[in-house]
This record gives sequence, structure tokens and C-alpha cells, in this order.
Amino acid sequence: TEVTLYDLVGRLIKPATEARRCSYVEVVASGAQRPRWFVSHWWGEPVLFFVKCLRQHSRDRILGEDCAYWVCAYANNQWQLGDNVTTDPAQSAFRKAMALAEGTVSIVDGSATCFTRVWCAYEVFVSLCVVREPHYLY
Repeated sequence: TEVTLYDLVGRLIKPATEARRCSYVEVVASGAQRPRWFVSHWWGEPVLFFVKCLRQHSRDRILGEDCAYWVCAYANNQWQLGDNVTTDPAQSAFRKAMALAEGTVSIVDGSATCFTRVWCAYEVFVSLCVVREPHYLY
């Protein structure tokens, strides 16, 4: 069985953040990070596949070790998701991160499952049609 973000949230992220009730990034980062790339994906893909895709993106773009990718499971506080996922998607943490990022990396598995997910479709739409120029979809 392959490990997915559903697994990581329950087995790693929430236990690591339980004492502080904060996001995982707040536990592991040395300070605030401006997202250079927003990552659109679905939680059911294998984490190893996800990491391989981002490593390839980093190699293709010749990005350094300090390049910050915004990934919802790590950036959002899993204890207070209502603060990050609002009734108006334009006010969500996702949209704010997209506005700050240089572009969006869409993680697409062999079945293109991400495109069957409403949030992923919204993220691609915003990346292509709404966010200020230039914004790259990779």
C-alpha cells in the first residue's frame, strides 16, 4: 500500500502539530516563507509520486534548495481548516497563495484524477484565468 497525504495528515502532520495546534510549516520552517510555486494536487496520490514530480519540476526550472512550494496539507492548519477554506474560494488560503506564487504546479497522475476534483479544477482555472500575469502552469 502506498502512503498518501490522507495517511500523512493522520500519522505525521496532526501528531507533529497537536501541541501547538498550528500548521506543519510553522513547526519545521525557520520563518515565514513566500510561496514561489503553488502546488495543485489531490490527497489520494502516492506521496512518493508527488515528491518525484516536484523534484522533476525543480530540476527542469533549475530551482535551488530554498525554493518554497505551497502545499495545502503542510501550509494549512489542519486543526482549524475553517480559517483556510472559506465559503468564498477567492478568500481562501489557496487563492492567497496562488496570488503570491510565480506559478502553479499541477500534479497529474496516470488517470488525471486531479481534474475530477473540484478544488483542483478551481486552482487550474484561477492559475490560467484570474491570477495576475505572468503566471505559469506547469
